[in-house]
Amino acid sequence: MRKKLTFIFFVAISVLFMGLLNAQDLNFTGNGARAAGMGNAFTGVADDATAMSWNSAGLTQLYSMEASAITRFGFGNITFDGWDDAPGIDLKSRFQINFLSFAMPFKIGSMTIVGGIAYRTLYDFNSEIIYKYDMGNITSKTDGAVGALTPAVGIKINDMISVGAALNIYTGSSKSSYTDETNSANDWEGTEETYSGGGLDIGFLVIASDRFTVGGNFNLPNTLKYESDGSSDQLAIPLFYSIGIGYRATDQLLIAVDYKSHDWSKSDDFKEASEPDIYKLNSFHLGLEYLLMNGNAVIPLRIGFYTNPLFGTEDKDNNQIVDNVLTLGAGLIMNKIIIDGAFEMEPTTIKYDLYDYKENFFRVTIGATIHFGE
Repeated sequence: MRKKLTFIFFVAISVLFMGLLNAQDLNFTGNGARAAGMGNAFTGVADDATAMSWNSAGLTQLYSMEASAITRFGFGNITFDGWDDAPGIDLKSRFQINFLSFAMPFKIGSMTIVGGIAYRTLYDFNSEIIYKYDMGNITSKTDGAVGALTPAVGIKINDMISVGAALNIYTGSSKSSYTDETNSANDWEGTEETYSGGGLDIGFLVIASDRFTVGGNFNLPNTLKYESDGSSDQLAIPLFYSIGIGYRATDQLLIAVDYKSHDWSKSDDFKEASEPDIYKLNSFHLGLEYLLMNGNAVIPLRIGFYTNPLFGTEDKDNNQIVDNVLTLGAGLIMNKIIIDGAFEMEPTTIKYDLYDYKENFFRVTIGATIHFGE
């Protein structure tokens, strides 16, 4: 139980203090700069290699081999209104690999199949929280992540329907430390925690017309195992799902909408919780992408919005805290090379009886994709 609480503590810290740098709603899906710029509304679009994390059925939209690399980092601050002696708090994280992939289409008879493999970050624990006092700083630092090695396949059933599956083989580790400039006797360094396990995602994509697509992805129930200092435990992950649509209003304008249901209250670890609603992480996502033509280059411009219910958090009235996140993104498409970037702005305000907690957090995602062949 101690190790289970340790893992849950890591998750809670990541959500409250770091905006959960990679998986904003503990969803075990969703990587990439393009999707991030579109408010993470990508389940019904999923037309690049990041489909391995959003909806593997979308892989069938790839027509050539491609490889991609994506990285991410974050920064921000926390203030307390009404708490005169409260420290100033700075938040930051280092560049972290968000997604690495290779995908290749091929045919078996008349059937189109696209296979691929990716490494992706699920939970990014890399964080540094600096509490600033007159007498010196106190720094809480965590290094590591829960990642997944993900082989995936998409199969085109006919011109309208595709299905897909992605196997997530969990891996990774984390370690925390605490440094107190005001009293070095308080310094400590934790033991390393390692992660293992596996889960299966299945998805579908319906291309209803040249302009309209519908997709769904289901993360089947599984367990994440973690081990530290000779003892081990596991976290039960319930069924999650996401449903999305993509609508190409014009040849240059794409509109995407997602609904994600990630109900942790159905996990065996939270079924007995006294307030299960604060573990129901259901979110709405909206994204736009406009293609600006400039000679031989294409410049995608993106904007998005999504709601981000925070895991296990509530205000003074026992209401779940739900952030509203604004996203911006842009890219550059030149022949076979695509460069994408995204910027996410997530403010949080939590009202308590004696003070207001205010956090501003920002995430930056940068990626590049190269296509091979025609």
